[in-house]
Amino acid sequence: MIAKDNLTGEQEYSLQSEARRIYESIVNDPRLDVPPEVKAVINNIRFIGDETQPFFPVPFKAAESQAGLLGCVGLFASAIARDRYGIAQKCEIDVAHALLNGLGALFIRHEGAWLSGSPKMMGAVQRWDHGKTRELYRQLATNIYKTKDGRWYSLHGNMNPTPLLEMLNVPQHNEKDLTWPQIIDMYAEIVGNLDSEALDNWSNNVYRTPGTICMEKEEFEASAHARISLLTSQCAANVLKQGKAIKDEPFYNLIPQPYYTQPPVSWDRVPFDQNDRRPLSGIKVLDLARAIAAPTIGRVCAALGATVIRVSCSTNTELPITLIDGCIGKTSVDINLKTFEGRKKLLDLIQEADVFIDGYRPAVLEHLGFGRDAVLGLVAKRDRGIVYCQENCYGWKGPWTIRPGWAQIADTVCGIGLDIGRFNGFDEAHIFPGPNADYLTGHAGAAAVLHALYLRARHGGSYLTQCSLLVSNLQMQSFGKYTEDQQAAVKARNKDLIGHMRHYDEIVSHGKNRHVVRGFIADRAHEDAIKSEYYQTMDGSMWGLGDIEVVNLALKFQGDDHEKEAMRTDWVVGACPPGYHLPEWERKLNQDFEPIKPVDVVQS
Repeated sequence: MIAKDNLTGEQEYSLQSEARRIYESIVNDPRLDVPPEVKAVINNIRFIGDETQPFFPVPFKAAESQAGLLGCVGLFASAIARDRYGIAQKCEIDVAHALLNGLGALFIRHEGAWLSGSPKMMGAVQRWDHGKTRELYRQLATNIYKTKDGRWYSLHGNMNPTPLLEMLNVPQHNEKDLTWPQIIDMYAEIVGNLDSEALDNWSNNVYRTPGTICMEKEEFEASAHARISLLTSQCAANVLKQGKAIKDEPFYNLIPQPYYTQPPVSWDRVPFDQNDRRPLSGIKVLDLARAIAAPTIGRVCAALGATVIRVSCSTNTELPITLIDGCIGKTSVDINLKTFEGRKKLLDLIQEADVFIDGYRPAVLEHLGFGRDAVLGLVAKRDRGIVYCQENCYGWKGPWTIRPGWAQIADTVCGIGLDIGRFNGFDEAHIFPGPNADYLTGHAGAAAVLHALYLRARHGGSYLTQCSLLVSNLQMQSFGKYTEDQQAAVKARNKDLIGHMRHYDEIVSHGKNRHVVRGFIADRAHEDAIKSEYYQTMDGSMWGLGDIEVVNLALKFQGDDHEKEAMRTDWVVGACPPGYHLPEWERKLNQDFEPIKPVDVVQS
């Protein structure tokens, strides 16, 4: 759908035209330094869709931002395909489908129903929920509550709420058999007797559990983290020179590593299946990540043809609501990096890897021996470099870089939370209805990996890429909010939701009440919103389930003429549980994997 000009000569607003504007602004961002020969094919990307006007119940341009960023992924994928196969692939992106990519974990379907949060999903993933996050009492500590000094504070229990419950000085389990509203009231009363600054210090410095004061946009921009730039010393003179602040960061950082000078890796040196001519066919990716943002990087790479190994461990807790989504398209292995044998196995896998994704909080992998400098050094003597991709919450500049965080924290620290609360008619902070920041960050990370692999093929060397939840949110904010008229129209399209979502509606509540699903459908017919072409069906038997339907990648390629076959973006392997495969680059089933038996688990 193409936007039309009105009688004044101005272009009417459409999701497609705004996605195009955002896409072009990203590609032309001088901080990303996209190569001229890639920019030359900027028009290979086209934004389409039946839905042309804002519909999702937030004041921000989430659909347009997701589509614009995916356009960058498609652009680099097209540029690599041109260099590698000599083909000129164009790419179409349905903007509504792109937003669905930005909410994907909540839209997995099974037996004609939504799988997320269902008893069947709980039964499939409970083996890895060591933190007992699916106990409602423990989950509801992850929420937004008002403090004694009148501030809203965003608490998060991470993958194990135990430290958070210790901080709040409450029992670890629902000993009094409280109801859902009673649990909310209990936490609200406790937080209501605490000062926001003290709570912030406890969360981030003492208990090391994610948490933040819910700030206004201007308040965040005046904070030390937003303003303080990296300071570098000029050797002998010891003169400080100002760098860029976190609020000035692009969607991703791409940093060539000057001490690693491996030769260019021409694409004819990367073996691939002649029947699978996708841009990353034959590329090997090690994915050390959980939850949503960093795993999305690997999942997009898999859709573009890469072989991706997801490294997990049976002793690590996984977030049940995101586990299946994070395993899509990957070889899933169990390696305990706290053992010598486990580290040896990862060492072997690194020798063949082209990309290493680090989705843990800063310093975690360093302590295990596999941080950025270690991995770069391990491949320094081979004939091809590596791309080391880092993802975190707060970004890579400023004093909060090492703070733990999740998408809900990134939403509430920068002003988005308060803006969404007011959009719903309340002077309170809300989380974004759905994991938009997670997927936006994952798509930024995927674009960064493609960019780095493109440079590696032409110039050689190794590269560091960085992306973060907070920076992704800041980028989305920079694209502006909908006008008052547009916001009124969005509210009219979501009459059953606006005014009903509240600060205490965390991820479980959003799921139980289907806020996100209902918001995506808005006033459209179900079949017009949830289209069959947005999905790929996968075998779910390895989870003790029947077939599952997952949201496919919104990039749809087209050949340069009628005789050229379009590049695929489907996944050749389903969503496999941790430990389902042997830890080898050739995908083999692990005969010792304990099968998951079908079982329904009702959340307590």
